[in-house]
Amino acid sequence: MTKDKADEKTGNFPDLEPRRQLRPHPPFKIIALIGANGQIGSRILNALLSTKHHTFDIRAFIPPDTSLPEEQIPQNHSNVTVKEVDLTRASRQKLAEDFRGVDAVVVALNGDALKAQPTIQDAAADAKVKRFYPSEFGMHNIYRKPGDPWGYIHPAWNLKAEMNELALLHPAIRSGAMSYTMIGCGDFYNQDREKVWCPWTQSPQDVGSHYTIHVIGDPDAEADYTHLDDFATFLVATLLEPAKSENQDLNVVSDTISHRKIGELLEKFSGRKVELDVKGLEGMEKVIEDPGRAPKELTESAFPVDFWHLVKGLQGMGRFVRPKSQIHNERFAGVKETTFEGYFRQRFGSIEESKL
Repeated sequence: MTKDKADEKTGNFPDLEPRRQLRPHPPFKIIALIGANGQIGSRILNALLSTKHHTFDIRAFIPPDTSLPEEQIPQNHSNVTVKEVDLTRASRQKLAEDFRGVDAVVVALNGDALKAQPTIQDAAADAKVKRFYPSEFGMHNIYRKPGDPWGYIHPAWNLKAEMNELALLHPAIRSGAMSYTMIGCGDFYNQDREKVWCPWTQSPQDVGSHYTIHVIGDPDAEADYTHLDDFATFLVATLLEPAKSENQDLNVVSDTISHRKIGELLEKFSGRKVELDVKGLEGMEKVIEDPGRAPKELTESAFPVDFWHLVKGLQGMGRFVRPKSQIHNERFAGVKETTFEGYFRQRFGSIEESKL
């Protein structure tokens, strides 16, 4: 390949790009996982414990008076040390003591708990932790009101953006004493607790005669989606190859697909009819203006109802996708992609079985 000819797959000009020299580095060994029994944290814990050919020593931080989800982790987890910590009250000094000897701190927090992340990173720096994983785990978008030249960010996204900014500008990162890995993804599509957000996670017996998929905007617009286990596997893969993931902003996506195609696959594998409840973008705008105007059936979620409308509206506008060059599934070994078709096949069995 000559320097005036681009690579056919990537479109890049290799000879014109700066080369990043990767220093050999063994896999990280001791991991502190913050929020180890949360929806995402428990998946990461499971992936850490399921890794072949490498054993992690894990310090699992969970809220007081809670426990690890036994149903999601292997029975034998002698390499896990559980630490019950109230992050709203934990001091930098105490956390630093807990982080002594740790190679990497992985933060899996959301909501108000995320406000503890700067203190966690300060403590990690005091303990000379090598790698810090901020709690990104998503995708941020700007909301543009019709006729308004300003752009707006939902408070949930703004908090994450603020915490990410603080993490990357941390003195330990700036000086090179600590490195970081930031991991984004698509919409987590297999959240069993989310009956409205992920209706396909419910059993055919529970939904009755048909499934309803709520859509805002164009049902044929594609969006990025990520399976929780794919995300966790990807994160662990970055811990196994520290040099490759050092100071990197990465993204992992399991499928890029439209609501209409999801509905077709769900109908095919579940044996139930699927209805697309399609609303115009003006519905999103009204709810963002006043969340109290949201239909009651759309409020059953752990997320704010205006946030749900915003995400679904952005998906319906075709804005919830990344360029392929910003998706890094193939950069690390052992990363799988659980598409919707693969997920439905696992959940409902073969098409023939669904007809029985």
